[in-house]
Amino acid sequence: MKLVPKVVICGMMFYMLILLSCSYLPENVHVDSRLTYNETPDYIALELKENEADITLMFLPGGLVDPHAYLSLMQRIALDSINIVIPKFTSNLAIFELSKYESLLDVFPDAGSLYIAGHSLGGIAALSAVSKSPDEFDGLILLGTYPSESFAISDWDRSVLSLYAENDSLSTPQEVLGASSFLPEACMISDVSEIDSVELLSPKTFYYQISGGNHAQFGDYGAQEGDGVATISVEEQHEQVSSAIIKFVRHNENY
Repeated sequence: MKLVPKVVICGMMFYMLILLSCSYLPENVHVDSRLTYNETPDYIALELKENEADITLMFLPGGLVDPHAYLSLMQRIALDSINIVIPKFTSNLAIFELSKYESLLDVFPDAGSLYIAGHSLGGIAALSAVSKSPDEFDGLILLGTYPSESFAISDWDRSVLSLYAENDSLSTPQEVLGASSFLPEACMISDVSEIDSVELLSPKTFYYQISGGNHAQFGDYGAQEGDGVATISVEEQHEQVSSAIIKFVRHNENY
């Protein structure tokens, strides 16, 4: 019998460890009664009741984070008439199912304007989706993540919102801003209201820092190993993040 190469064994062991690892689970989740909540084995969907919105945000969770951990953030956006779709991934790792967004495009053929977003490794998966299908999306939103040269989209003809947190030790502000050459032209903002003053005559990447925030509080799943300590509450961080996303999407829709 032929010996199995060590690299294959190591790869299999690594994958098994991931499958057996415990995901970051959400805190108590309450869904606002004004929203329609639909959950299947493949996705979670939120939309405002009696709403005919033609804007959809597909959100890809961070690595090993349960998708329900983003409901408290995403429903703030859904309440502003932006439909939300949160795909579910094997072992809560979007990076292993980079093409899953394609099957969901068939499930939501009437999504209207379609934005894709992701937190941490989910942001890398979102970058991969844009790289592969640039014409499918009307904008990209990154939370606590940044591209490498492998996922460079500096020539993409759509705009990007990059939200990073002051006390994020897993995707530091220095790392996020240091990768700006891989995204469309940088536009630094100190207040979300400044987005409205920027004419989108060419694609922009809006950079906005969440003062006092950290990596884990882009979701709601408790502390994360290696992260910095937040000096604002989860609710405060979610308010800043959701306000920035809504402002970005609405402004982008006007161009």
